Amino acid sequence: MHRLLALFLLIGVALGQSAFIHTPQGRLRGGLNQEAGVAFFLGMPYARAERWKAPQAVERLGSLPGELFDATRPGPSCPQRGVFTTRLGGYIPPFSEDCLNLGVWMPTAAPPPGGYPVMFWVHGGSYIGGSWSEPLYDGTALASKGVVVVGINYRLGSLGWLALPDLQKESGDGSAGNYGLLDMVAALRWVRRNIAAFGGNPENVTVFGQSAGGMAACTLMASPKAQGLFHKAIVKSGGCEYVRTLEQGFAWGEEWARLWGCSGSDLACLRRLPLERLFAPEDRSIGALLQRAPAGEFGDGPWKPHLDGVNLAKVPLEALRDGEAAGIPLMVGATAQEGWSERFIGPQNWEDFGRGVEEKLRRPGVAARAVGMYRARYENPAEAWAYFQTDRILLCPTFLGGAAQMRNVETYGYLFSWVSPDLPILGSLHGIDLPLLFGTERSWPNTLLFLSSRAYEETRQTAEAMQTYWTEFARTGFLKDWPELVTGQAMEFGTQTRVIDSPLETRCGLWR
Repeated sequence: MHRLLALFLLIGVALGQSAFIHTPQGRLRGGLNQEAGVAFFLGMPYARAERWKAPQAVERLGSLPGELFDATRPGPSCPQRGVFTTRLGGYIPPFSEDCLNLGVWMPTAAPPPGGYPVMFWVHGGSYIGGSWSEPLYDGTALASKGVVVVGINYRLGSLGWLALPDLQKESGDGSAGNYGLLDMVAALRWVRRNIAAFGGNPENVTVFGQSAGGMAACTLMASPKAQGLFHKAIVKSGGCEYVRTLEQGFAWGEEWARLWGCSGSDLACLRRLPLERLFAPEDRSIGALLQRAPAGEFGDGPWKPHLDGVNLAKVPLEALRDGEAAGIPLMVGATAQEGWSERFIGPQNWEDFGRGVEEKLRRPGVAARAVGMYRARYENPAEAWAYFQTDRILLCPTFLGGAAQMRNVETYGYLFSWVSPDLPILGSLHGIDLPLLFGTERSWPNTLLFLSSRAYEETRQTAEAMQTYWTEFARTGFLKDWPELVTGQAMEFGTQTRVIDSPLETRCGLWR
């Protein structure tokens, strides 16, 4: 209790639209949303990043003792080629390799005994793009519900996940190919050291993420380096199996190095490569955008966490099944049509559908079972293919993580099914739930889904329900009117909120 609001100069000194606070890192000036009752502190470095080395914690902000750090603007984003929202004109700050910064949103009201629960956000982007500072992820709405929200950057693409034998030797502890994961752990350690100054409780931290961020949340549950640094997790549209072996990482790393004219053992050559070569600007023409629209095979991509035996010893799903995260309550869920664009390129007859299923699952003889299952639910094979891809890539991997955890601790499942009446062609696509959770429906390009008053008004109950459930889960890890996943039920968030049969039972038979 001695740390609680002796260090937290509760915005007692707030002037105009600025808020001031004293933290273990130093004095900060942030912003103030008086209407929401939320203060925000942005762009605070939590670690320094040197290419392909473990992050080094930043203990003090500013070069002089007592210097006031300006935390009113986001810091730089990690180098990348962008994500779907930025391709549509969404904002993301300029890139820098020194990108390990975070943002904090906190209620301005005095915290309860022990402090507010902390929600630690890991953004998505296939481990190759994105930033906490995208307007989509503004933490104001959630913080106004009585939580402290933290959003983080972590290294992406080759800078985050390159694995090479010489990098493993250089590390000193045998780790390799997990620089992005090390960044997440470093940010969690920052939370433990600093969050009480923002009114947060370091003993009540919930990691939540969507897409690759959801995968990261599950990976952190399995990482020995993250043990004890958080206490609950929410996996949104992710899964617990998207990792690579070191053998795979080393083979790709050597090939990747040769593509840039370096030997895999010549780390000096690789470190001399300029960012503008590694992350060349994208072609953002309409034609190029449409070519990238169909859901890709993320599982085959090279940039993701590695089983290096130090930061990660097991596939996270196996670790959950073995009870290694038994004390961490979990929420899992997905949108009903994650891969809805696949219906435009799906098979036109059921024979081709069956062949496609066998090719994707690499399990001879599964075609007849799959055709029978999907033909009973969907009218045509192209639509069925979009649901199959949804189930295979994101929905069922996410729910299987819940199935692994549900016998150990409280575990809840949900399905998000709302479709925008303004753009019904998109269905309940990947990420459509995020503007409602964060209350950022009016930020670009999310506003495309809410052009009409009908679209906005019909989601008010759903947005309120999601924000209330998510923050209550962060507060207690228990949801009294939401059946646990072990009961075979889940919650549906559509134009209304209701209990349904779990997608684990209704849609994941091919994978259970």
